[in-house]
Amino acid sequence: MNIKFTCKYILLLTVFSTLFAPVSAFARTETFFSPRTNLEKKDIWWLNKSLRAKRLYVAMYAFTDAGIARKLLYLARRGVKIYIYRDARQMKDRTDKTYMLENNVNILIKAKKDRGFWNIMHDKIFIIPGTVFREGSANWSPSGEGASCYGGDCGHSENQDNSATYITDRSVINAALRNFRHMWDRSSNIGIN
Repeated sequence: MNIKFTCKYILLLTVFSTLFAPVSAFARTETFFSPRTNLEKKDIWWLNKSLRAKRLYVAMYAFTDAGIARKLLYLARRGVKIYIYRDARQMKDRTDKTYMLENNVNILIKAKKDRGFWNIMHDKIFIIPGTVFREGSANWSPSGEGASCYGGDCGHSENQDNSATYITDRSVINAALRNFRHMWDRSSNIGIN
């Protein structure tokens, strides 16, 4: 086989494999750690992607971050249907921001009936169909996301050590969405609005 033919063959093979590769071939997984990274900024960057999908699914144990609450209101006003699943007892935290989202036509909220330590809703996830599945240990709280000092440098003592992983593999996104729907459809859930 001559060199010219071999180079053309490799080039064509590369072009065709790129054009006809499955979507998951372009999937990526990125993990970030707070407080080294401000996870609130990362979450907001990804949440903006829901404007295209017009759907957002959230299961969040603690939710005390007013900046993210405002972002969800912004998205809802622009037509994104948002499903939020919480832990009933955690929603009673005096700094919880879920109340900011109640009574909005595009935001549906349910909570798992918390029956004590062994039966809580402890996820920290969001799903944008066809786009991303976010999971990790970081709750939506300024200290949990490494964002408790918005404008200044408060150092690591003001923030928790957490992680957030963003996965764009569609099979993983779909699996996460199926699990979310399973949680959402529990007959024992408490409807908030």
